[in-house]
Amino acid sequence: MPADRERPTLALVYHPASFSVFQFVEAARDLCSVAWIVDSTIDESAAAARFLGRFGAVVDVSGMDSAAAAAAVSELRPDGIISFKDKRLRFTAELAERLGLAFHSPQVARRLTDKFAQRQALRDGGVAVPGFQTVPQERDPGAWQAFVAGARFPGVLKPRIDNEASRDTVRVASLEELRRQTASTNGTELVLEEYLGDRRGGVRACFADYVSVESVVSKGQISHIAVTGRFPPAEPFRESGFFVEAELDQSDRRAALATATAALEAIGIETGCCHTEIKFTPEGARVIEVNGRIGGGVPEMLSDITDMELLRVAMRIALGEEMSYAQPLMPERVGFLFYVHAPRAMRQVTAVEGLEQLCGDPRVTEGILNRGPGQGVDWREGNHGHVFSLRGTVADHDELEEIDQRVHSEVRISGE
Repeated sequence: MPADRERPTLALVYHPASFSVFQFVEAARDLCSVAWIVDSTIDESAAAARFLGRFGAVVDVSGMDSAAAAAAVSELRPDGIISFKDKRLRFTAELAERLGLAFHSPQVARRLTDKFAQRQALRDGGVAVPGFQTVPQERDPGAWQAFVAGARFPGVLKPRIDNEASRDTVRVASLEELRRQTASTNGTELVLEEYLGDRRGGVRACFADYVSVESVVSKGQISHIAVTGRFPPAEPFRESGFFVEAELDQSDRRAALATATAALEAIGIETGCCHTEIKFTPEGARVIEVNGRIGGGVPEMLSDITDMELLRVAMRIALGEEMSYAQPLMPERVGFLFYVHAPRAMRQVTAVEGLEQLCGDPRVTEGILNRGPGQGVDWREGNHGHVFSLRGTVADHDELEEIDQRVHSEVRISGE
């Protein structure tokens, strides 16, 4: 389908594990034509490409380098470019640079997808960071000796490149434990970060001591639109859900917003939507990581409790519209999204009981079974391996605590 030149054309570098096609189509309504940039070698993209043709032009860039891909995309004369998946940020940045379109620069995209480079940029920008090191290969004794001398425990071990949803992320208490964890990584580059200390108090027991700040950046101007609260992660670091707005006192809220601003400036963000995770430690607010795209679940929660269409906002910024917000949104209700996981040792689900009854609660708007009976589960998948999700709205954080108690007491996940 040719691009509709009566409207601007937005090149969307597609990945099947970001938002759904229908979410993108709805966000683009009356705003722009979407040109879908796909790589048919990625996951389920080949099947998706045939479907995407119903909603706009499709360019398959599989096997192309950035120069060839840019030449193919340029034929559609796009007015903007965007991606919502970490694994596609660097490629999108290269396309944007070649096409002369606003997006993260290749250098910024690297900082957003390389854990080590991001920590370096934060530190160099004056943002307090924990100790961090790349983990060398065992066959390099000199590098390993230097690594051992600087290692600090407890630490968090994670893949260095394109890691998202806490995949393969574990806490290690000693060098011996780190060696055991790295024995089966098959050459994956890893980074060891000093564990950010836990702060006692400050939040309810059912809430986590970290949040994320949702931001939009337009022509270099940073606006924060929401502070998202978190539920305590499932072992080892699997995200178990979010809620908007976070329940914070004014001091913590100011600290979270100021830390997010400093982090985005240090990374060099000039345009787009960002999602900055921040933990409250005994030493103050500290950056867990900066993501150069919309956080998963955030558009849905915001649409449930405000009139903001965040995907549409991201598209408008990508098309060059200047946007800013004087202060974060102040919703009257609390939107929530639970991701409920199987125990860490479980490998297969045999039954999920009680979910249907919980979905009957009028405050629940959507319940999705992600891993049903007979399906495998693996903690290494991080957030993507959750058994079920539950979304809805409540009047306040007291009601949210009640829903949290029901989720963990009324739904039983059985397996082996």
